[in-house]
Amino acid sequence: MMLTTAILVQSIQRIAEQVGAIRDCLNDADAKLGDADTGMTVARMIEAVHGVVAGLPADVGAALAQCGRECSRATGSSLGSVIAMGLTAAGRTVRGQEAVDRVGVTQMLAAATATIEERSGATRGDKTVLDSLFAIYDALAVPGSSGSLRQIAVEAADTALEVFRPREAKLGRARMYGAKSAGLDDPGMLAVCLVLAAARERSTT
Repeated sequence: MMLTTAILVQSIQRIAEQVGAIRDCLNDADAKLGDADTGMTVARMIEAVHGVVAGLPADVGAALAQCGRECSRATGSSLGSVIAMGLTAAGRTVRGQEAVDRVGVTQMLAAATATIEERSGATRGDKTVLDSLFAIYDALAVPGSSGSLRQIAVEAADTALEVFRPREAKLGRARMYGAKSAGLDDPGMLAVCLVLAAARERSTT
């Protein structure tokens, strides 16, 4: 139940192995609500982060901050900015630690969601990637809940995607579709599900 840089690197490598499938799925989802480029945006971030895994420091906070910088460099999209600021805030919370427990991961998510809310204009319930992060935070914050960090995160993100699917989007390009956005997955929320599922392959962390 501990997050280390070694586990982070392992996860990034597994995600990178499936980047093509993730890209295509997200582009297809975004074609219904946007410019059909969310997959390319996420793929660029995955490839950028994968390119530096060999040099990530043992300090988990510093490693996350570096991943955030790479995401920021890889794309100037709003989703890229949100992910970058979230990773940076999360990393700042655990800087100096080489192993982060469940409480620490929860604190990371609290910092990430607070920063994203403050700087992006998104709020809980807007049907964005922020809702996925809140769902994971809520699940990890429940005392006594069992399961690995990754299992809890995957299940929470999947549930959030299902809960928000029938709702209208309230932020970003998708909100311009109004009622037509109901019944469709938000590409950012879907991205969280796909990336976490890829990271979980063959692992129980």
